[in-house]
Amino acid sequence: MFKKFLTGDKSKKNGISTKCRRDTLHSPSDVALTEDKANIRGTLTYPFQHLAEADTKSEYADEFSNPNHPFGDGNDKIFGMENFGNTCYCNSILQCLYYTSEFREKILAYPHKNPHLTSRKRKSQVLGSKTHSFIAYLNNQTQNAQNTNAAPQTSSSDNGSSSSKTKSSSRRTSIFGLKRESTTVDDQCSQIQLQESQHSGNSFNSADVFHHENSGLVVKYPNFKNIKFIPDIVNQQNNITVVGAVSDISANSDQRKKQALVNGPIIHLDQSFHDEYGLKLSLFTVMKDLFECMAENTSSYGVVSPVKLIEILKKENELFRSSMHQDAHEFLNFVINSITEKEEGSTFQGIFEGLLTSETKCLSCETISSRDEKFLDLSIDLTKDSSITNCLKNFSQMEMLNGSNKFYCDTCHSLQEAARTVKLKKLPKVLALHLKRFKYEEALQRNVKLFHRIAYTKTLRVFNTTEDSAELDKLYELYAVIVHIGGGPYHGHYVSLIKTPLFGWLLFDDETVEAINEDYVLRFFGDGVGLATAYVLFYQELQEKYHMNFSLYSDHPNETFLGG
Repeated sequence: MFKKFLTGDKSKKNGISTKCRRDTLHSPSDVALTEDKANIRGTLTYPFQHLAEADTKSEYADEFSNPNHPFGDGNDKIFGMENFGNTCYCNSILQCLYYTSEFREKILAYPHKNPHLTSRKRKSQVLGSKTHSFIAYLNNQTQNAQNTNAAPQTSSSDNGSSSSKTKSSSRRTSIFGLKRESTTVDDQCSQIQLQESQHSGNSFNSADVFHHENSGLVVKYPNFKNIKFIPDIVNQQNNITVVGAVSDISANSDQRKKQALVNGPIIHLDQSFHDEYGLKLSLFTVMKDLFECMAENTSSYGVVSPVKLIEILKKENELFRSSMHQDAHEFLNFVINSITEKEEGSTFQGIFEGLLTSETKCLSCETISSRDEKFLDLSIDLTKDSSITNCLKNFSQMEMLNGSNKFYCDTCHSLQEAARTVKLKKLPKVLALHLKRFKYEEALQRNVKLFHRIAYTKTLRVFNTTEDSAELDKLYELYAVIVHIGGGPYHGHYVSLIKTPLFGWLLFDDETVEAINEDYVLRFFGDGVGLATAYVLFYQELQEKYHMNFSLYSDHPNETFLGG
């Protein structure tokens, strides 16, 4: 439901940004990484080795006809996002917002400028004001390896002992084999020990995706062919790894996340370009930085490190300053509120924003009073073994106000029993449904997670339930799901499943991205094996031509109806 947040002290001065090194792809020391490290670490591949695959669009914005998206609208990009300890709540929501097409396009286009008066260089590579700590670590590893090769050889027994100690240390200190407890990238990378591969070269001893059950994904979405770095490999979950692929088919999630950073390229956003936009530093400007750098990068895939965004988020809202597990829905609500309530708000109104009408009928004088209220998402109470349809119907169910919860009637001038109904008056283009899986348990004196089975469908028809609505209904299509993995509200992990226009359904898990089958999306009703449950559902309005087609077939198996 629509919610206000207290922001931090706005009297603090904004950080001063420095100009990013956008003119060069990488430093000379980075260039040396590729060839040297390939010989040192077996099959592990290193940052920037695939820059030759970069697209050939112009470096300058004013050579293109569309001033709002001079380097494309970004829908052909696939980037994972680095986790800084417990920022999966942020990463999962940001991915959903990026693939909300109208939202992303308006972020990229704002503020509007005359292309004939202003030109700028493309953010083709963003390395940050400082070298990313992971790249710095790899540089150090390369230098150490070169020094070792130049040093006199020691006895074989000493080498064996040293090698054994190194591998043992690797197993103990690697953050990719342990829970992420570090809160900074520097802390994480100080612990990283690269594991040697059992293979050599770049051969992949695994199943070819074209002979796999998910081979239809590659055939159905030909844009996968443009991402030449995808190896013909499937992981343990039988999904095709797009970002973070490793040669070992048995590699776990943490190993793939590590490889995603190794593969690169890494978009290192440790500063903001707000001066370039003519705007003050804010959560909006760092989100624009994120979207713009992803959309304009010369690579089609990689990993983005949103350092500045996390910094500004913590400054603007103390709720997110803790390194503890955070709530993805709270972050979604805060982000959309922050954008729509500022001067940019009119540009983004109508995407997520809808209108509710609360009608209250006094049972004494039968006077009906009504009040309109904006909403950015609908928080839905859950019942056991139900569906999203029934939960939405309960949302609009009549509520009795009595006892200590009586209604003050202006006509009766006293507290009276009343009946209240919440109705949908105006539906948004994007309907975000928050499934209230965390509930306070009186007996336990704490919040618990509800594992009720809540079935959701790929399409959803929702009717406005007020008599003065401008339109009768909207037909929606499911395009994103936030999944919470964990046994309670105070710990766990978030991932996002997103339907992209060029690549179909993708699973975004921090640094890694996987191509998944469409049926995989319907595995998170709440009664499956494990602790993974759908937490936030994103439905987008279908175009009128699809609307008419679905209207002819009301018994469509994937469609849910909600009436008043």
